[in-house]
Amino acid sequence: MIDYDINLLYRITFRNTAIFNLRLRREYVYLFNAFDPTRTGGLELPEDTDYTAHLVVASFLSDFRKRIFYELSTRSGQYFNGTRINLNGSVGYRFQPYGSFAVNFSYNDIKLPSPYKDATLYLIGPRFDFTFSHSVFWTTFIQYNSQIENININSRFQWRFKPVSDLFIVYTDNYFPEYFNTKGRALVLKLTYWLNV
Repeated sequence: MIDYDINLLYRITFRNTAIFNLRLRREYVYLFNAFDPTRTGGLELPEDTDYTAHLVVASFLSDFRKRIFYELSTRSGQYFNGTRINLNGSVGYRFQPYGSFAVNFSYNDIKLPSPYKDATLYLIGPRFDFTFSHSVFWTTFIQYNSQIENININSRFQWRFKPVSDLFIVYTDNYFPEYFNTKGRALVLKLTYWLNV
């Protein structure tokens, strides 16, 4: 046996299309290789060890047809030989027919016994989606990741000149958050064309 998970799930779908999920989970994993569960350069869990965890997985999705919409989820409980409190979510505003704005976030508080390393990790990012016409779109997101100490800006222009045929221009920039020094940047051009043979 190398891994398994057993779940007891209850789902409620509301008349307004909102959805609530609650899941009780027991999971097992066997490590073939050493592994740092925080991925922050701490002491690794040894290979040839196994872990059983009990956790709660829950989520709530609001009515996405409304101007203001949101989603919250958690996956909290035991985590390898320690515990994790997790909260993910997004809050958005739709200004039809022109686009939407949303902020996504993720929080993880990982506690492991000594000599392993604890970690508190954040991920946050606003996202803008603009629709100029039925064939021209622009999407931009900015993301801060505390785990790798990175700020990423990604902006994509899309022109759908025929059905299933698009021209994409994507600009990406990465920064060190402390002084906002550039790590690297790229400009990418991509063309897709549908051949109906």
